[in-house]
Amino acid sequence: MLAPNDQQIFLIDGDDVVRDSLKVLLESHGMPVRDFRNAAEFMSEGSVPRAGCLVLGYNRAIADGLELVATLWRRGATMPVIFIVGGGDATTRAAALAAGAFAYIERPVEETALLRAVTAALARKNGRTASADQAIATASLRG
Repeated sequence: MLAPNDQQIFLIDGDDVVRDSLKVLLESHGMPVRDFRNAAEFMSEGSVPRAGCLVLGYNRAIADGLELVATLWRRGATMPVIFIVGGGDATTRAAALAAGAFAYIERPVEETALLRAVTAALARKNGRTASADQAIATASLRG
């Protein structure tokens, strides 16, 4: 079992309804979630989390998410990042993956795909790569 800090999900999404729905989904599967409306609110927390997983939800404004990820990594964060994007295309997906995103999921979010991606990201982060690779391979990561 992962230590609580190792399985913390940081969820950023500007859409209150979507953010609340994703939070309920993840928490219903035993995942602790801290949610934020935007990158500025997340960054106002002060210290950069080094464990857990970051789930970024964007509608077309993925540049903000890419900038956040670059900032976090410059500050020493190593957590996996999952992008959830509405209105994305192949170029957007390529930019996210090139920036080091663990996964890229298009909206509307398929619950199973998100759960598998988060589980795989946490497993890989914590050294369980075989199960992570299997889980990510079966996730429906659209693009």
